[in-house]
Amino acid sequence: MPQRLKQEVRERIVAAAAAIFADQGYAIAKLSDVAERAETSTSNIYKYFANKEALFDEIVTPALAGQLLKLLRTRIRELGQLDSWTSADAAGSDHARALLSFWVEHRHVTLVLLRGAEGTRFTHFRDLIAREMERLAADYISRTRGEQALSPELAFVLHKLFVRTVDMLADILTEYDKPAAIQQAFAHFWRYQLAGLQALLTLQSAPQPGPPISSTTSRAPD
Repeated sequence: MPQRLKQEVRERIVAAAAAIFADQGYAIAKLSDVAERAETSTSNIYKYFANKEALFDEIVTPALAGQLLKLLRTRIRELGQLDSWTSADAAGSDHARALLSFWVEHRHVTLVLLRGAEGTRFTHFRDLIAREMERLAADYISRTRGEQALSPELAFVLHKLFVRTVDMLADILTEYDKPAAIQQAFAHFWRYQLAGLQALLTLQSAPQPGPPISSTTSRAPD
């Protein structure tokens, strides 16, 4: 007689795997760790899932990855239609609130996509997110200020800024698991980031670097 599988056990395995993949990353996560967290045996996991990859595919789906990317694009594009970007936080923007709600509801999935997908079909998703933010910012500058405004130096700063933005998103979701704490942390981050982005992207002329600085090391006065 075929063994009867229990939905409650399956759900425990999926929840445990999501947490382990988010904490450790897919590449180094072990099914034995999943089993321990789910309070079952490794052999029992194989009754529900063929292997670690099948378990991962149950948790991190193309639909969720696509939804996250769509929400992020919509949120960034909204900024170009606002006079004051500092109001575009979760309290003042439906798009920001929708993105934040996704991060809260799918915290483990988001963490895997941002820093734990090595060895899966989503390996490059983290870089894709950073590049997409960079591309949308560059498009906004070119559209509003002309292509000449996107200097090599500004392009470099934007690239590094958005790479580190991805790090900050993941750091917040790693540090906090309660919705209220996540919301408060992003409120602080967005207050800082949105003001800086608006100043950087909407500046009508390049900032003046000041007088030339000699590459010769200055000697302190005697």
